[in-house]
Amino acid sequence: MALVRQFAAHTAFRSAMVEELELDEDFHRRPLRPEDLSFIDFTTPVVTESAFRLPFLAAQRLLLCANELEMARPPRDGSSAAFEKYLNFHSEENRTLAAQIKPFLEDFAFDFLCGEDAAVPSVESCVAQLAVLLQTEMAFWGDVFDHLVSTRYVEGGLGYILIQKQSLAGSKRVAFGKAGAMGYFDHLSPQDWPKLAQDETDQQIVRRLAELCGIAKGEHSYWQFYLSTSLAECNLLHALAARPGAALALSGAAFAAEATWLAFRGLIAQAGPCLRITNRDDLAGRRSDAANELLARFARVLGRIEHQYGLPGLRLVRQGLTAASALAGHARRNLEEQLNWLASVESYRDIARQISARIEVERPDIDRETFVEPREMCSTTHVHDDHRLVVIETGNMVFWGNVGMKLRLAPGEMVLVPEGRLHGSSIESDECVYHQPIIPDEWVRPLVRDRATASAAA
Repeated sequence: MALVRQFAAHTAFRSAMVEELELDEDFHRRPLRPEDLSFIDFTTPVVTESAFRLPFLAAQRLLLCANELEMARPPRDGSSAAFEKYLNFHSEENRTLAAQIKPFLEDFAFDFLCGEDAAVPSVESCVAQLAVLLQTEMAFWGDVFDHLVSTRYVEGGLGYILIQKQSLAGSKRVAFGKAGAMGYFDHLSPQDWPKLAQDETDQQIVRRLAELCGIAKGEHSYWQFYLSTSLAECNLLHALAARPGAALALSGAAFAAEATWLAFRGLIAQAGPCLRITNRDDLAGRRSDAANELLARFARVLGRIEHQYGLPGLRLVRQGLTAASALAGHARRNLEEQLNWLASVESYRDIARQISARIEVERPDIDRETFVEPREMCSTTHVHDDHRLVVIETGNMVFWGNVGMKLRLAPGEMVLVPEGRLHGSSIESDECVYHQPIIPDEWVRPLVRDRATASAAA
């Protein structure tokens, strides 16, 4: 842990200031909330139940910083300050620390994806597994888009999705490219390599969508809004691409990444006509052709691996495919829950009031934390490992969970922040006193379920 804290103490990783909610295309600045490392426990590995909690988020933020120290991005301009920041970010000390902490953090964060599968793999079963992932992802994006339309959160929701997918695509491509350059895919025909392609039509739609959604800035400008699972999908590829012994596993994980990317491209094609960015939707034909090509290419790859390496080779490919598919499932759930909360955050004020009234009657001594913060105190985005109310006693707070979101809370006002929901805040008065009662899960679940039922019926 000492090395992790030393790495996080770098000036590039200090917590955010109020004006740094967006980083304005500054690749060499990433707020990490290093103060949280005084209490985060990295000794107990992540399990399925803890995949949305603060230690996982902290580990994934640290890992992306460590991985991207090996990615060259020029200074923002020719000023001495920009060059100093650039050189400090990529310093030998920083890179050495990154190399030392990565294996520890990767073991902590990814071991839960490495379950044993006793079934004998085959080309057909692995292709079927990739097909299931692709179909699941495509159906998911269709459902998500329908939900965004029904909740009138299309622009906010699409912007958030673009941050999770488009803004991290460059780093994933670097992992692919690095692996290819170092021979990880030499067992494949070049035309069969996995890829994260985006044609000119998609690029134009993405650019126009980003402008419409107010997120047109470049790589990592919206760092604070990356979900832990979005970072993890990127970091898993980097982890495998840094291990020559994992070359076959990377092949499986890379094809899974391509499948999730293809499904995301389908969402982009679907959104274009809805927002009048494109004139027509030829989604069905494009998706079908691309999906068939992907599965046929994966079948060729598996056939080649089976011929060269037999069952041991297929097992390694399936291992990577299974890990990436499992992580994709966590990413879908995390994103869905975050979008549901963001789209209906006003109703979580009502839920908070119901819970607060119950506290007064049943649990006036409930566990709570109290904070006293000065003007412009900024809380870098984070998650909690439990359900919490944010209750303002005095002063004023502005609360956010998405780019452009400003949920203002005055004295007596409150909101429920469910476990694992990414959020941040800043203070708009000379001082703000607020409380965070910790709410039992059995209190929260029925209220959230009732809200969802009422919303669906509306």
